[in-house]
Formats: sequence, C-alpha cells, structure tokens
Amino acid sequence: MKKGLVRKALCRKTQMSASQAASPMSPVSSSSRSPSPLSQQTSPSVCKSTERRHQQHDITAENVEAAFEAKFHKDENGVSPGVRYITEPLIKGLSKQENLACISSLNLSSSKDGDKKFKYIENLEKCCKLETLNLSNNQIEKIEKLDKLMKLRELNLSCNKISKIESIEHMQNLQKLNLAGNEIEHIPVWVGKKLRSLRSLNLKQNKVSSVSDYS
Repeated sequence: MKKGLVRKALCRKTQMSASQAASPMSPVSSSSRSPSPLSQQTSPSVCKSTERRHQQHDITAENVEAAFEAKFHKDENGVSPGVRYITEPLIKGLSKQENLACISSLNLSSSKDGDKKFKYIENLEKCCKLETLNLSNNQIEKIEKLDKLMKLRELNLSCNKISKIESIEHMQNLQKLNLAGNEIEHIPVWVGKKLRSLRSLNLKQNKVSSVSDYS
C-alpha cells in the first residue's frame, strides 16, 4: 500500500510540473523573449537618416572651416592676410569728422612693424577739400584714384612699393611729394611741366638711374 501511495504522489507532482511549464503555443512575455536576428538589424530608413545626419554634420564642419580660412587667410578678392582697407568709416574714425568733405588733413600711415598695411588707395573721392595726405609705410603698389583731390598740397607716399609715378598730373596745387623708399626707376617729363606748384620732390632710396628726363 505504501508503494502505491508513493507512485500516486509522484504522478501528481509530475502532472503539476507539466501544467506549470509553458506550452510551445503559449505566448511568452516580452521580457523573457530573446531578440530575433531580424530585430537586431537596423532598418534601412534608420540607416539613411543616420547617414544623412552625418553628412550634414560633415558639410557644416567644412563650411565652418572654410569661413575660418576666408576670414583669417583670404578675403573675397583673394588678398593675403595683413591687408587693411581704406573705408569711409575708417576715415571718419581717424579724422573724427562725419562729413568727409570737411577733412583737410588725413594720416593713413602705418607703423613700420605693423602687421596690417594698406595696399590700395581708395574711397578718398569725397575728401574733396583734402590738403595733406600721408600714406607712408604701407604696401601700396600703384598711385591711383586721387583725381578728385584737386586741393592737395602735400602727398606722402614714402616707404611703399610704387614703381611708377602716375595719376597725379592734375594736381596743380601739389607742393610737396614724398616718394622716398619705393621702387621707381623712371621720372616722367610731365612731372616738371604739369606739377607747376611742386617745390619739394623726395626720391631717395629708389631705383632711379637717371634724372635726365626731369626738367
């Protein structure tokens, strides 16, 4: 009798264990379900959006770098660093005069050790009453855009990179012209003929080999 009771007890225990186990068809909770290989793979749409974001980030980085290069290495005209520009706000600030037509004297010289120098003569047209102009110690290569300065008496262009005397034939009131420390080789005949008010001409430290053309 005891053996029969033991067998019945074992059978009941086995049946209860089987009923508690999940059948193959029964649903399994999401927490216990192992991820399938397909679910681990990233969908194509997600890949494209991620790739697009990376591309946008790269483009933005390139733009920032390009802007940095443009600002600190080249301007819109491709000019190297160290170039200053003669602008109307700059002229007003240096002269402390809002009306450019009232300016009689303007000093645009740069320090010899300065890291930024003017390369172009520009934006002086409105300074029609200018009598004294100092542009010494710069990187100016050409005398230009001074045709509106009819009252100019003194012009200092010393210590630049000028190779030719030009565009000042109309300056009937010019008395002092300083071109020392440039790269001038030739003195045109009209300097003595057209600049009738000229009293002082400084051509020291140039490349002039002969002054026979000057009279």
